[in-house]
Amino acid sequence: MVSRDFFRFNTTNTISASTDDEAILDEAVAWCDRSEFLFSRVDPASELFRLNRAEGRPTDVDPELAAFIETALSYCERSDGLFDVTMGSATQRWDFKQQVIPAREDMAAALRHVDYRGVSVEGTTVTLRDPQACIDLGGIAKGYIADGILALLRERGVEHALVNLGGNVAVMGGKPDGTPWRVGIRKPLPSSALPLLDSFATVSVRDGSVVTSGVYERAFERDGTLYHHILDPRTGFPAQTDLLSATLVARTSLDADGLSTALIIMGADRALAFVEADPALEAVFVTTDGDVLATSGIGDAVPFELLG
Repeated sequence: MVSRDFFRFNTTNTISASTDDEAILDEAVAWCDRSEFLFSRVDPASELFRLNRAEGRPTDVDPELAAFIETALSYCERSDGLFDVTMGSATQRWDFKQQVIPAREDMAAALRHVDYRGVSVEGTTVTLRDPQACIDLGGIAKGYIADGILALLRERGVEHALVNLGGNVAVMGGKPDGTPWRVGIRKPLPSSALPLLDSFATVSVRDGSVVTSGVYERAFERDGTLYHHILDPRTGFPAQTDLLSATLVARTSLDADGLSTALIIMGADRALAFVEADPALEAVFVTTDGDVLATSGIGDAVPFELLG
């Protein structure tokens, strides 16, 4: 096994693969660089930045970006709009580092331009029918990229691998010793309050992805109110929810990433029902009361262990 740690997407990432060929990992990192070039909302050199500045004009984009936007729209529909790729006009009004809270009237104006149904894709031509709409793929891009890395490694003959893109974990083939990968579910506390990789439980996965979304990262408190980065597309403000975290186990990282934040917004009861209705998904939730909830396949189809 060889491993590579690198910084992209404003986070630390790791790729571990059963190969001695470092050039394969070079290819994987290059794939990440290409993805950032295509999908970044803020990089003026990116394809997505160019699309968002087209002021509603039909725009020919890279075929991969067009296909990914079309895929992302399917997750918007699947979540009934609780995940919405046109949240860019709202998200850009928040600055969680500087603890900037947008005025309610400014957010109301931004929300008039949030509606994924106003995006159309025909071949490589993408149109934002609202000239002021802004696509933000940040809520799903790492899942797509993680799946792409595994596909690349598979094509190069790698049989066992783990990809961790800032907490978005995707694995294949189990470990070289034949055991499944054990993926930690972190305690729902800010990174600054935790030792590295401090988990309260693990799930064991041979092939698939584990992604956790939570209200504890990129958050700050003001006058007794917690402002976190999971924004409700219906309000533009942090979701009012009874969940601290949602960990989704799925066959693809795209599924896990594209749905995990929507589960937080749904709240515990609806999120449990949503996941139970899909046989390809399992989930572990931590509520604001400190309860740990799990879908029926956790502990059975997906081995689960609480840590002391």
